[in-house]
This record gives sequence, structure tokens and C-alpha cells, in this order.
Amino acid sequence: KDSQVGSLEAGGLTFEQRKRLAIAVEYAGSPSILFLDEPTSGLDARGALVVMRAMKRIADTGRTVCATIHQPSSAVFEMFDDILLLKAGGKVVFFGELGDESKYLIDYFESRGARPIEYGENPASWMLRAPVKERNGVPVDWAEEYKSSEQYSSTLKEIQALNESPDVERRISYDSVFATGKRERVRLMMKRINTIYLRSPAYNVTRAAIAILYAFIQGAVFLKHAYDPVHEYWTEIEVEGLIGTIFLAKIIIGVSSISMVVPVTKQIRDVFYKHRASGMLSHSSLQLACLIAEIPYICIVSILYSGVFYAMTGVFQFGRSYFAFWGFFTLNVAIYSYWGQAFMCLVKDVQTAGALQGALIGMNVFFSGFIVRPQSFQNFMKFGWWISPGHYTFEGICAHLFEDNDTLILATQPAPFHNYLVTLGECSEGDECFGTFDQFITFFFGDKYSTSNTGLDIGILFLYLVAGRLLMWVALAKLNYANT
Repeated sequence: KDSQVGSLEAGGLTFEQRKRLAIAVEYAGSPSILFLDEPTSGLDARGALVVMRAMKRIADTGRTVCATIHQPSSAVFEMFDDILLLKAGGKVVFFGELGDESKYLIDYFESRGARPIEYGENPASWMLRAPVKERNGVPVDWAEEYKSSEQYSSTLKEIQALNESPDVERRISYDSVFATGKRERVRLMMKRINTIYLRSPAYNVTRAAIAILYAFIQGAVFLKHAYDPVHEYWTEIEVEGLIGTIFLAKIIIGVSSISMVVPVTKQIRDVFYKHRASGMLSHSSLQLACLIAEIPYICIVSILYSGVFYAMTGVFQFGRSYFAFWGFFTLNVAIYSYWGQAFMCLVKDVQTAGALQGALIGMNVFFSGFIVRPQSFQNFMKFGWWISPGHYTFEGICAHLFEDNDTLILATQPAPFHNYLVTLGECSEGDECFGTFDQFITFFFGDKYSTSNTGLDIGILFLYLVAGRLLMWVALAKLNYANT
């Protein structure tokens, strides 16, 4: 019972065990009728017999089991109580009880000129070959033969009687759509999703490792400068490189988060379609479970990156600015992760979801404020800057890291920062002078990024998170890509 289902590629349960598990999952919903499409296909004789015995036990509990089947063995065929035989075009050739050792079926066809069945011959194979195509030189339409038979007329009479006077005591009704309450459904779904995440090291361990690796690589660029006492100040190029590193980290970790969450979400979504069709779960349970399951991993990725990056650069003090850095970085990772989930539920396949995530990544890259600075956006381009979540995460991180930071920056003529300091009266024409990180952030972003916008930044980012969850909720409720 503790075996993992796995996959055909990675291993896990055998093909036969998967068939039985799929039936058990459907049976867990306590349905009054089960429909199975070729439950024995792909199984050997023993496997087919095991599955059909399980179906027979379910039928013996009073439930109706309907199954399509091709070329069953005589042992499997004898387990069926009734048979519906169709010809090309979906026309009925025979419908009724099989009888002991398929007696009723055999008598029906033999009485109409079919070749007598031989001793030991499989009735399932015989009924496909025995019916004659001609009788006295006249083509035989076995669908018309059935319509003129006693079986057909008795079946119609039985249906008519049931419609005219249904047995109210046998009517199946339920007090609610689901067998359990909403709280219990959410609890069970959360347990299942958490188990999936714990069993997915390729997903969770990998994104944690990526966070550590990139934090180390990017922080190592400034390691010597930060901890070497000889370097008492930074140059403009170095500070721009530091800002660019923060921007790059925000994008890289975000891209890895959204690209890795999409295939995981697809697997969860496709299984959910089956559970919903069985009346086991609602979309609200899955949406909430996916939201909660991601939270600890998002926080861990953010803690790992921000902790290593802070320690490597050494220029920022652990304190209020660190928690601001971690908080906005966490919101950045959360937006990428949750919108990745929403994209996968919104469209049919991973490739189409990839196109949507590419649009989100592109918007964040262009409108964050690093490649094109905020003061350079004009006219309608400002709209893209205002709606991009990357704008608000980048502002929140940079403003809290650099504002009120008095680390010195060397400004030399004719660098733009030098000219800026001249206009402030902090420097003279032709002379080298020093500015601070606080002054540089105001200059670099055109006084557009500031800690005074923290409330707006957090509010917009949370609106994005809420919008992503609503989009996923609606997609799960209204769309169904069960055949992907």
C-alpha cells in the first residue's frame, strides 16, 4: 500500500497494478455504476482474469459495471451477466443475458442459421465469426434480425415499464455532491499534494540547489571587494553591476520557478480531472492545496538565495533591509510559481503554457527598470511599466538595499553620476568626488524608486497573487483538458 505509483518512464507500479489502482480510485467514490473502457487491454491472461474478478466482486455488491472488451478469454467472457454486441455503425446485433456457459447467446445465433459452436470453442470468438452473411442467397442484416427478435421486444417493454412506474425505493439520491465536507476534502487534498511534493526531489531539491548556486556565483563577483579592507569605496561600474546582479537573480530564480512548476502542475491537474468526474473533489480543494503546498518551498528558496547573497557581497547589513530583500524576493518567486500553475490550468499543454510564461518573463525583463530605466518610459510605454510585477519587486528590493546606505561611490568626470552630484552641489567640475549608495539609487532610477512606495509595491504584488489564484480557480472550474 505504500508503493509509489510512479510513471512509465521512472518506474513504479506495473501496468496491471495501475489498471487495478485506477479502478479502485473510481470505486472509492462509491458510484452506482462503473464504466470501463477495455480494462483488460495490454494485460496477459492472468492479469486480465485478476482485473475481471475484481469487477465481478464489485458487481456482486449490487453495482452496475459496464465494460467494453475485445477478444476476451472464455473464462473472462463467462463472468459477464449481459452482453451488448455492436456492428459497424454502432448498430445492435444482440443485447441480453448470456446465460450459463453463454447458452442464451449461442441459442440466439444458432436458431438463426449461425454455424454451431464447437466443443471447447470460445463463445466470444465464435459470435464474431459464426453469423452467416447470406441466407438462401439473400444478405443477412443482423441488426434488423435483432429488431425483429423476441429479445428486442421484451427489452423495449421492460424499459417502457420502468419509465411508466419507476420504483421510488430504488432511486439513488444523495444529500450532497461530495461524500465528505469541504474541510475534509481540503485536508485530504493538502495531504496528497504535500506527499507529491515530498516525493518530487527533482522539483524541490533542484530549485533550492539553483538558488544556492546562483547566489554563490553572483555574490562571488563582489566577494573580494566587499571584504578587502583596501577597497574603501565602490565605482559606478561596480554599483551598476551590483544592481544588474540583483535584477538577474530576480529573473533567473523566477524563470526556474515557473518553468519547473508547469510540468508538475500538469500531472496534478490531469489526475484532478478524473477525480472531479468521479465526484470526489472540487476545484476549490485543489486550488487551495496547491497554494499552501508551495508556500514552504517558496520561502526556503528565498531564504537560501538572500542569505547566501547577503553573506557573499558583505556590503549590506543584516537587519531591516535584509528582511525587505527576502520579503520582496519571496513575492517575486511566488508570483512566478503561482502564475505558472494558473497558466498550466488555463491551457491544454506544456508548450502553450510555455508561451504564456514567456510573455510574463519578457514583460518583467523589459519593464523592471534595469534594461530600460523608469525615467526613460514615455507615453504608452509607461503603461507596461505600471502593470509589470517585475517593476514592484525590483523597486522594493533596490530601494530598501540602497536607500539610507552611506557606502561611498567614486564619481569621476565625465560619468553621469559625477554630473548629477555637481547639480546637487556635492562635487565640483573637473574634480573627483564621492557619493553614496543612497544618492546613486536616486540618480540611477530617476527618483522613481523609493521606500516611500513600499505600501504600493506590496499591495500591487499581492493583487497579482490574488489574480493568479482566481485565474487558476476559474480555469479548474470551467475548463477540462482530460484527453491531453
